[in-house]
Amino acid sequence: HQGAMKHLTLDDINSDMLHQAGHLHFSSYFLQPGLKGSLGVLFQRARQLGLTTSLDMQWDPAEQWDLDLKKTLPYVDVFLPNETELLKLTGETNLEKAIHAVQDLGKYIVVKCGSKGSMLCYDQKIIEKPAFLNDHVVDTIGAGDSFNAGYIYQFVKGGSPEKAQVFGNITGAVSTTQAGGTNAFTSLEDVMKLAKEKFNYTEG
Repeated sequence: HQGAMKHLTLDDINSDMLHQAGHLHFSSYFLQPGLKGSLGVLFQRARQLGLTTSLDMQWDPAEQWDLDLKKTLPYVDVFLPNETELLKLTGETNLEKAIHAVQDLGKYIVVKCGSKGSMLCYDQKIIEKPAFLNDHVVDTIGAGDSFNAGYIYQFVKGGSPEKAQVFGNITGAVSTTQAGGTNAFTSLEDVMKLAKEKFNYTEG
């Protein structure tokens, strides 16, 4: 259910709100018709105020995929689609071709590939990182959002793109150990403990 999302417009997001943040993340674009056509303006405004930005447009229920990437991605630091969404958005059938189609528009293109891991594109290079596989998956709901959170966490801390990518992979995996999209994330300390014990994750 869209709830209040369908009523949100650019006028509801003023500069005072943005000034209180250091980073703007936006998701579920296709469920927010009030922002159709103005997402690039929102990101541009955020960047002008000194914020870093990220976008996961997520699935389009109508399958129209009418997001103007050329007007949006130049103001997005981290673009976080999943594999299927990027293929739909670009009209490509090959993932590397889809990445190449958008790589010059955004700074970091980070593609979530489920159990295959993720792909990161920046500075004209593509880096693949394998997933941390859970032998006893409880629930995959929220794994993509958890990947986003992990990547953005490292990104805003100043971590390297590759470190952020791996941390996204591990937070996505941790999400699958509990039902629901957030129940596995009681604290950063608990997440790191589980990541080390269950997935042999040793980075910080």
